[in-house]
Amino acid sequence: MGHMKQISLRHGDRKKMEKAQEVLEGTIIHRRPFHVEEGIWHFVVVGPHKNGTSSIRTGTAEQARIQAAPIYIATLGGPHIPDAEGIPIEEFASGDLPDELSGLKILHLSPLRPLSVTSRRQGPPMDEAVAETLERFKGVETAVIETPDEEYWALSVLKYLDESDLFFPDPLLSRFYSRIGQNIRQMLN
Repeated sequence: MGHMKQISLRHGDRKKMEKAQEVLEGTIIHRRPFHVEEGIWHFVVVGPHKNGTSSIRTGTAEQARIQAAPIYIATLGGPHIPDAEGIPIEEFASGDLPDELSGLKILHLSPLRPLSVTSRRQGPPMDEAVAETLERFKGVETAVIETPDEEYWALSVLKYLDESDLFFPDPLLSRFYSRIGQNIRQMLN
């Protein structure tokens, strides 16, 4: 099981888990926005491309509508829900993922924010790419993330979300979860 501070990953294949762990450890978050637009986290992920250039993806992590929350709480898992499965990474990051990642499950990701990539382009070699991206997004409320392997960009974004939740706990979901906790306690008593 791969752990971040809150989110955890699960995969039946140990090799794949080791690779995921490597990517998480190698991820560098160069800049975090001070302010997060409600329910939308903007990000840019820069990673080395096989051909010596870089791959630059711009996108958003957008909070799943709260109406769907009960369904997602069932997939999120946690001590109050036994044997919860987690959510498959394919559902979390639509497309643009390597086959090796299929079967990877994400647990304890709250709020759930499916990722979408709005643009993907080839950039200069890595040493220039990061500096150029930081410059380009200067003054914009967008996270700038460096991934050690561009194909695994989604894991690097997960790490960013995991860490930003410690700085910006989500007020809507905190209320929602505390209410659910109260309801569960009442049912048990």
